[in-house]
Amino acid sequence: MKNARYSTALTVVALILGLSAGFAQTNPWSYVGRIVFPVADSIAARPYLCTLDQNGRLYVISAKVDDPKAHNAIYYANPGDTVFSKFIDYDLNGDSDTTSGNIGALRGITTLKNDVIITASQPYPKTKPNTLAAAYYYTNADTNQVERFGFNIAGSGYGSFINGADMSCDSMLIAGIDFGTSVRWYNWGYTFKKSARGSWNLPDTTNNTIFSNATEPGGPQTSGLDLIRDVALVPNGDYYAKSTPFYTSRNSISGTQITGGIAVWTGGTQVQPIQYTPSRITDFDGFLAFIEYFPYGITVDTSGTLWVAGVDSTRRWVKGFTVDGINALATYDLPSQNSTDVPSPNGAPMLAPSDVAVTKDGGTIYVIDRYARCAWKFTNGTTSVGPDVHRPLDFSLRQNYPNPFNPSTIISFTLSSAVPVRLVVTDLLGREVTTLVDGTLPAGPHAEVFRGDQYPSGVYFYTLMTPSARITRKMVLMK
Repeated sequence: MKNARYSTALTVVALILGLSAGFAQTNPWSYVGRIVFPVADSIAARPYLCTLDQNGRLYVISAKVDDPKAHNAIYYANPGDTVFSKFIDYDLNGDSDTTSGNIGALRGITTLKNDVIITASQPYPKTKPNTLAAAYYYTNADTNQVERFGFNIAGSGYGSFINGADMSCDSMLIAGIDFGTSVRWYNWGYTFKKSARGSWNLPDTTNNTIFSNATEPGGPQTSGLDLIRDVALVPNGDYYAKSTPFYTSRNSISGTQITGGIAVWTGGTQVQPIQYTPSRITDFDGFLAFIEYFPYGITVDTSGTLWVAGVDSTRRWVKGFTVDGINALATYDLPSQNSTDVPSPNGAPMLAPSDVAVTKDGGTIYVIDRYARCAWKFTNGTTSVGPDVHRPLDFSLRQNYPNPFNPSTIISFTLSSAVPVRLVVTDLLGREVTTLVDGTLPAGPHAEVFRGDQYPSGVYFYTLMTPSARITRKMVLMK
């Protein structure tokens, strides 16, 4: 795996080679409407992060993270709803930002089937001079069936702020922590016996290590401004396997001191988190070099696409990235009116997209907008979920990224209709090296990874073939 400096050099080479940028005009996503908060809550609700349960119910937390006037509250919307319903408001029940309460600012939300789990910082006046955390677990989304965990509440291991939340299928919750600017796993299962339910894992009896040894690639956080804000696991991923990655997002100190971005973490397991190490992901178009805005919410859909909600100085965007190692390529772009790269007059009028959630069937995406105070809804025209408004108009094959590459590269292409497709790689003599695709694919953008570990350095060609067209491009493997 190459370091960030090498990836930057590859990006420069790619620019010199004149690679085309963006997939915004070749993806099938359509903006279809929004979900608003109840009129009575339109001022107090400041949406932050979101999640979906197994039945497609959308949950959103309102948080005081950067607005003390906001309420710490949870809202939900069932499929088809246009107005959110209130799940619980911690300001109204006295649990928010008081010396007797446990919720200072909501900082993460996730689900396990129909259970709802939130992470939060405890009220600073209560814990001063320390910064402590809490977590609540609502069984079957029932506010009367709640377990509360945190420092001096129940369980152990809730010192330091924890940010974001995602739950593995084995009931292990992961969150970013400000202490060490790292990550920590919490045990919410009943079968894993090395830590109490709700507490952080203590698998290493030799030194009681409770989090990853590694600091996020941007270095230690500065004055609490640049933190890991969100985490994303692979749906149904095997986190007993060291090869299964997870991702974190982090904002930067400022627009000029870029410490933030996406990190991919590998090498550890949910019961041996000390072994995880992170690497910074880079993309050709530079969207993943985050500025000071937060939270840059992220999620991974069932196809493995990494979705990111972002704000630049002039751009409001939500994109889906194909990730290979530390390289990422934007293969989907949700239509937005407030985007300077490829603005869409029929897109959502995004002001500050903060998080994104994708349904299990991949047919619907929700984008939470912190400043517009709503959720934007998009449907995929290549599924039966919504209208096929934004089908690609052209048959196209994009230049691979990165190029030159070592040891792998991403090859992307777009189809205007469902057709039989072959994507093959050949050497300079025209000999077929490998076949990446051989079958019928649906309309829309696609991405495949070519791995050159077993092949010598040199020039290779990749060819996309359909019954009516054939396109070939050149790429360079440089070891």
